[in-house]
Amino acid sequence: MGLWSWILGKGTDGETGQVARARHAPERPRSSADEAVAVLEPPEASATAGQMESVEKWWAPKEAILTEPPGVDRPNLSTAARALENLLVSHFDGHDLRLPPLLHVAETVLPRLSDPNCDLGKVANSIAHDQVIAAALLRMANSALYRGLDKITALRPAITRLGIRAFRTLLMHESLRAATLHCKHADNEFARMIWIRSVAGAYLMRGLSHFTDVDEEDAFLIGLLHDIGNVVVLRVVHGEQIAQRYEIDPETFEYLCHECHQEFGELIADAWSLPPDLKALISDHHTYPDPDDPLRTLRLQLQLTDMINALLRYTPFVPYNLLESRVVCDLDLAARNDFVAFLEHLPDQVAETVGEL
Repeated sequence: MGLWSWILGKGTDGETGQVARARHAPERPRSSADEAVAVLEPPEASATAGQMESVEKWWAPKEAILTEPPGVDRPNLSTAARALENLLVSHFDGHDLRLPPLLHVAETVLPRLSDPNCDLGKVANSIAHDQVIAAALLRMANSALYRGLDKITALRPAITRLGIRAFRTLLMHESLRAATLHCKHADNEFARMIWIRSVAGAYLMRGLSHFTDVDEEDAFLIGLLHDIGNVVVLRVVHGEQIAQRYEIDPETFEYLCHECHQEFGELIADAWSLPPDLKALISDHHTYPDPDDPLRTLRLQLQLTDMINALLRYTPFVPYNLLESRVVCDLDLAARNDFVAFLEHLPDQVAETVGEL
């Protein structure tokens, strides 16, 4: 069943919580990015085949040599950074660790949405008291992904347009945004970096779901939250920077996030009562999945998302040869022309959607 179907308790087919596939999902509304793709001019006729083949593709840069994620080497940490690393590891049990909460409005509204007879008018009234969530709801309902013929200016129709599952995703989206960007105990530069990566990951997962038959809303939510543990690293690091009066360098911050985000992500998944499948992905998404792993497709899709994020430089650049990578081959995407077409226009599409939401 889908991730949010698990929370709603609507599953009656006896499944064990495995993420559902959208076998008959409705067609996604055409976005402005889709329209832009449709009017792109083909290469000039005068260009020879050899010239076209020699054009470097972002998914296979000239220095591309890797087909699997490399290990992360431990940098030469300063004494203060080593102490910080030890402090982070000491918090893996969750004791004396203040985790980022869900937004109050999310805590209030999410339980109501589990009722199939939920009064959306009352939900809209609750949302109206939070101007940030209300604005985000209207913005999302009128975005390229969901907009209809008419612009929506009222909250209840906006919820109806999105649907309950997308509305739930919005509440998680805004809770993560608040936890990342609106916390006084956070470095603005690192916080912005984490947030952009989260949104990019969400849209990459959503886009890749067209090739894997994973439900789009499930994919978006997984991409958004799979590295949520970075928020805890951000908060602890910034607190120690203030207390110890030293600046942490980006390389060290990247290393600490990589080493700690899965453990902290699992703690947040428990605190936010996230579905078991989502918690499993958050707590372990770097290990290559076994053939009989029930979440194998999602784990592969997440690893491909992370590789694309690196090639697009939303995370530290890694010279992957994407079409020859193990994950692309295992997902049977290497020889698909539609996948190559998807890659060709992806940088602009991700940049547009990251800026929009």
